[in-house]
Amino acid sequence: MTLGEKIQALRKQHRMSQEQLADTLNISRQAVSKWETNESQPDIERLTEISGLFNVSTDYLIKDGYTQSSTVATPIRKSRDESIFRSSRISFLVSAIYSSATIIFLLIGFIWGLWHPGWIVFLIPPIVVRLLAQFMSKSAEDLQAFEEAIESEDD
Repeated sequence: MTLGEKIQALRKQHRMSQEQLADTLNISRQAVSKWETNESQPDIERLTEISGLFNVSTDYLIKDGYTQSSTVATPIRKSRDESIFRSSRISFLVSAIYSSATIIFLLIGFIWGLWHPGWIVFLIPPIVVRLLAQFMSKSAEDLQAFEEAIESEDD
């Protein structure tokens, strides 16, 4: 399978038109057409963009006879899952620290009569951080469900 055939197959597999792929890569539709008919080849920068877009290795794109295996996508997905887990863990820690600080300042304010309206600032960050964490986890779940739906269609 040639580079052009692989690009065309991946584009069709992801239900993209030549125009959509061209817009994503900031090139002309004619360039994509030339790639797919093997009249020309994308430069290195475009190859890395294509491999990232379609979640395949550059080896798969460049080498003839190189088959795409499921192990190619696994490290990419694993690193993305790890980064999502890491970011949710960090947001939880930040939220816990802000929440603890808020409780301490409220206790000090009410017990010793040192309450100041400016302390309301400590109430806002935990709420914002928690909402952002919830939004990020929901986005990650939606992305994972979308990827699983695409994979099930391929099978």
